[in-house]
Amino acid sequence: MTSNRSLQKSILYNDLVAILGAENVSRDEVECQAYVGDVSFLGMVIPRHNFEVERPDFIVWPETTEQVSEVLKVANIHKTPVTPYCGGAGVQGAAVPLFGGIVMDVKKMDKVLEIDETNLKVTCQTGLIGQTLEWILNEKGYTYAHIPQSTYCSGIGGFLAGHSAGVLSTKYGKIASMVLGMEVVLPTGRVIRTRAVPQSAAGPNLNHLFIGSEGTLGVITEATLVIHPMPEVRHFRSFLFPNLHSAFEAVRKIMRRGLLPGTLRVSDEEESKEFYKQDGSFMTISYDGFEELVDLQLRETMKIAEAEGGSDLGPEPGERWWKRRFSSVYPKDSGNPLEMGRHTLNVGNVIDSAGSFTYLEAAHREIRQALLRIPGQSFMAHFSHWYKTGGMMYPYCVNTGAASEEEMIDRYFRMHRAAVEVIHRLGGTMTHHHGVGLTLRGFMQEEFGESFETLRSIKHTLDPNNIMNPGKLGFDWR
Repeated sequence: MTSNRSLQKSILYNDLVAILGAENVSRDEVECQAYVGDVSFLGMVIPRHNFEVERPDFIVWPETTEQVSEVLKVANIHKTPVTPYCGGAGVQGAAVPLFGGIVMDVKKMDKVLEIDETNLKVTCQTGLIGQTLEWILNEKGYTYAHIPQSTYCSGIGGFLAGHSAGVLSTKYGKIASMVLGMEVVLPTGRVIRTRAVPQSAAGPNLNHLFIGSEGTLGVITEATLVIHPMPEVRHFRSFLFPNLHSAFEAVRKIMRRGLLPGTLRVSDEEESKEFYKQDGSFMTISYDGFEELVDLQLRETMKIAEAEGGSDLGPEPGERWWKRRFSSVYPKDSGNPLEMGRHTLNVGNVIDSAGSFTYLEAAHREIRQALLRIPGQSFMAHFSHWYKTGGMMYPYCVNTGAASEEEMIDRYFRMHRAAVEVIHRLGGTMTHHHGVGLTLRGFMQEEFGESFETLRSIKHTLDPNNIMNPGKLGFDWR
């Protein structure tokens, strides 16, 4: 006898086929299992360590905004969860479909709709892979200058939903700084579009409501982004400072001076020794643009670095890093945290906190002390996204020697509890560009304080049936 649940799933399947066609809907067990995780530690632990999770019922591949809208309308009728999926390269578990239902993979929405060279903007669908967009723009002499390490495997929608930052963010900003306008399908299926203008004072900027929302408030289907002419040159310089404090002072004065480095990376003493075989604090910096301005900025940088005790290492270390920037950056003898969840009982993650210059020094010291109290823990860090008021810390937090799967997961969350306690006490934010996902969902109330109730109210208004990526961003579980 067919159960009511089986009948409901059969009806939902045929509703989806009516919208998308049978070729764009799958209930195959192997395909559904392939969408259980992402590249987060938890996302890889779940399928590879046989943790029991509810496998999605269906994978769908819409090709138009209208199809996305119709799928969400049907999902509301059936009260079925929908997890938007765009590349699956997130590192916090935002794309893990905790409650089964429908996984909506937007990879077939991959068209560049318009390149406006006069007004320096591009409009595209959000399933487009980031590097593919970059190649298309490069052929015409432009760049959109958003180059995260996942650029070859992440899409524009994932960048927007996760509030991504690329290696050039110190000059060009995070993805939010690049957005002029977007099209969004709300959880009820209603489609809205924001005006693609440089700035507006006509009320709050709705773009920022959906950027960083991790698919909990809707599906971003199109985006209009700023583009830039390809720079004439990109020049690098590297320095070795006596310690991390002197490197921070140099960065603070570089940013205060109004210089605009494309990349600016500072390693603490542990990472400097491990990665660059240097005793002290290693810095590499680059400028891009037209040659005269780049040369001027480099000369000013060298004055500041010298005044803070920096030794000039020349351009070669930075050029080498740039060529290898898409390779794994984790130390080989400690193990790659992104590989650890696959076959071992070790654990690792990057806790990408951000705050003022004063905060960064204190947070580096105190988070390191807090984490090293955990058995089997190692810690090293670099700092790679900067502002006039501060920057972002990118520590590698690797833990080895767990005796069981349960202890492995417990250490993972213990590590984050210890770090976030320090981050919030010192006044920083617990994530700069990796997002919240499963890992940090339990700390959102602390992060937002009383204003979290406002965010929760927005979620309830836009998604009354709580179908959109439930359980993420700290919103209520189903």
